Amino acid sequence: MSERDILVAGAGVGGLSAALALARAGFEVTILERASALEEAGAGVQLAANATRCLARLGVLDQVAARAVQPAFMRVMDARRGGLLAEAAMGEAAERRFGSPFLVIHRADLQAVLVEAAAAEPRIRLILRSTIEGFSEDHGRVRVAIRRGETPEIFDGAALIGADGLRSAVRGQLFPHALPVFRHRAAWRATAPMARLPAPLADMATRLWLGPGAHLVTYPVRGGRAVNLVAITPDVRMAHGWSHEGEEGELAAHFRGWCAEVQALLAAPGAWLRWAVFDLDPLHAWSTGRVTLLGDAAHAMVPFLAQGAAQAIEDAVVLADCLREDDDIPAALHRYETLRRPRTAQVQAAARGMDRVYHLAGPMAFARNLVIRAKGGAGVLERYRWIYEWPG
Repeated sequence: MSERDILVAGAGVGGLSAALALARAGFEVTILERASALEEAGAGVQLAANATRCLARLGVLDQVAARAVQPAFMRVMDARRGGLLAEAAMGEAAERRFGSPFLVIHRADLQAVLVEAAAAEPRIRLILRSTIEGFSEDHGRVRVAIRRGETPEIFDGAALIGADGLRSAVRGQLFPHALPVFRHRAAWRATAPMARLPAPLADMATRLWLGPGAHLVTYPVRGGRAVNLVAITPDVRMAHGWSHEGEEGELAAHFRGWCAEVQALLAAPGAWLRWAVFDLDPLHAWSTGRVTLLGDAAHAMVPFLAQGAAQAIEDAVVLADCLREDDDIPAALHRYETLRRPRTAQVQAAARGMDRVYHLAGPMAFARNLVIRAKGGAGVLERYRWIYEWPG
């Protein structure tokens, strides 16, 4: 039996990145994915410098960049009055500043690049329609029971990586009390043709619109032919998923009284999809023996710093490095989580903190806007240098 064969649960961004990183490190990887086809839900993904630095390590940055947009500017906007609070040059200026490009991309385009790279890698095989029903360790191996339709099967590997998302079956067995935390917010996602936007908004900039109790993020995707929109609103519905449709007029009601530019943005898509926002409290551990967690399964976070995908990609690179450098797999997995847990917990906490800052109202919002204007866009970026310059 080989110590070079790894099982990965989940074929999302984290699972595919882990498979590629492990294969590049000389491991044989089997990805177990419960979906019958890799049709990525959602819309856009922001890839800050820490993520693109890792994508370069995986050998896919050029392919990602070819399908992505490198924004020219980042703008923070007063959503009530429509005025500019701060602006930072991005593009080559940000790339020089943080050592790697900032990109925005449609999630389906990112996944397509990762799937194509995995398909071209002889050390990776992808098994679809594989629902994990449990796992056990025996004589230095991990045995994973899956069901494919009505057919039960057993897969065997030297380690199991749980990259199976917020509702992780792997985490559910390892740490059954580590449950997702509902944040009493909904995220609404949509894309729209850039041609539907007013000319001043149809540019290669990312925008963060701040208002009382809610916020809106917009950025170009699909080579600048479309705009991705994410609106965050209060909500009490805990139904989890990517495809819940809101009632007609529901989203507009949250943004009543906001500026004309925001109204134009909200009207541009033909439809919006809503999902409830959850994250995880930082876990006390990720690993037991030859099993560990990665990405949202380990550290799901609210999307207010756009770091969910980036942190999963970082995990993948560190995991592969640890396994390559240490033949003792349990020790390597322990080192991996020791390296990653403090950083991801810090990013989780910072993202939760933005929930309060973004959604201030009244005098507190006025004071926040004064601070943003004083710092400027460069100051906003500098605040998160500790994220973007990883590993430093």
